[in-house]
Amino acid sequence: KQACVGPYLLELPQNYFYNQMGTEFDGSFALALEYPSLEPFKPGERSALTVDVSVRTVRIDYRFTDHADLPQVLRNAYTPMQFQRDDPAASLDGRLLGDSIYGLTPYYADMARIRTYLCSEGLRDDAPGMRDRWHTDWFVTRDNNGTVERIIKCTSRGVTSVGVGYRAGKIVRNNERYVAECDHTFPISDHGTIVRVHYARIGLPDWRRIEGEARELFLDNIVAEKEANGS
Repeated sequence: KQACVGPYLLELPQNYFYNQMGTEFDGSFALALEYPSLEPFKPGERSALTVDVSVRTVRIDYRFTDHADLPQVLRNAYTPMQFQRDDPAASLDGRLLGDSIYGLTPYYADMARIRTYLCSEGLRDDAPGMRDRWHTDWFVTRDNNGTVERIIKCTSRGVTSVGVGYRAGKIVRNNERYVAECDHTFPISDHGTIVRVHYARIGLPDWRRIEGEARELFLDNIVAEKEANGS
């Protein structure tokens, strides 16, 4: 099946698509891989989306933007809006800098500071926003100039249960109440494309492999590029 990301026409086997059919009626699409193998699901395997299939899904979304806007699109992922400027959960500066892990620099949610801020905003002590599971830890890498290259936002470390386990080499849902998850954003700069990947937090140590597969699926399956003049 074919799909477009901006000027790029991709062609992939049908079972790589999230719905295992192809693009949606409006041309949008996502891809789905199975963690930890990072292979596509077997044809028809996602037709009845069980909880086990859901938690082992790595979802990949591509969005084209103007090359000049690409750095700003990435900055938007870690820069607070004006109304969020006092919110310690909305910026890198409001977080707890941790030691490098998995080749990433962590900026953990400062829950004490977050709760103080939310109290000042009038939230009750038992409000959902006071709970760890409502917040994310951020993990970044930077280039030689100190510019953020990628950002991964995962369920706060305060949520110690991951919500999944392994059975016969496959991820399955366990009896814990919540599934810890990650949203991973990075650019394919020379193609003006932002990639957003969603997966269970248990996959964070494999972020390089996940990102590499998402990048290769895009680059290796481009079959045509629309030129600036529209031809």
